[in-house]
Amino acid sequence: MAILNTTNIINFKNNIPFITRNRYMGRKDRLFEARQQGAVTVFLSHSHSDASSNKDIFEGAISLLSSQGVEVYVDWLDESMPKVTNASTALKLKEKINSNKKFVLVASPNAITSNWVNWELGLGDAAKYQNHIALFPFVSDSSSWKDAEYLNIYPYIEKANPYLPDTIRDNYVVRFPNGQLQKLSSWLAN
Repeated sequence: MAILNTTNIINFKNNIPFITRNRYMGRKDRLFEARQQGAVTVFLSHSHSDASSNKDIFEGAISLLSSQGVEVYVDWLDESMPKVTNASTALKLKEKINSNKKFVLVASPNAITSNWVNWELGLGDAAKYQNHIALFPFVSDSSSWKDAEYLNIYPYIEKANPYLPDTIRDNYVVRFPNGQLQKLSSWLAN
């Protein structure tokens, strides 16, 4: 599995403007309207411990996906989510996973050990399997990604050519377990 590192994602984020919280959440019904108009929406699953310690990664992932013309749902940007996790949180997440066309898991070392993320992945697997689910694997520049062999059954996002700059958005593909490649923009559009 070709794993992106923190530098790859931050380079993209720094060169493609992040959709700010105010713009992104400016209208609470933005994702609903996008779905009604037939636009592709993405549920972005991630570890909250990563989100609080390295927000650049998630802003980079959101920027990359948004640059492909999709709307991205991130729970920490959703003001309707409970401040403290509880059963209501689980119900809302389940509804959001089902209502967004695509499911992308930011698969960091913290995410693959998170109970919540693995629960979300199970829901995403049941609702979206293969054609509408992908991993966005990444590690810090000096660490490795291991101990989650079961993740190898899912398609994942990678750079098509590692020698091209991180900021070329058409250089990202989805690699399927059978080795087939599809441009990220094409995968998101289907």
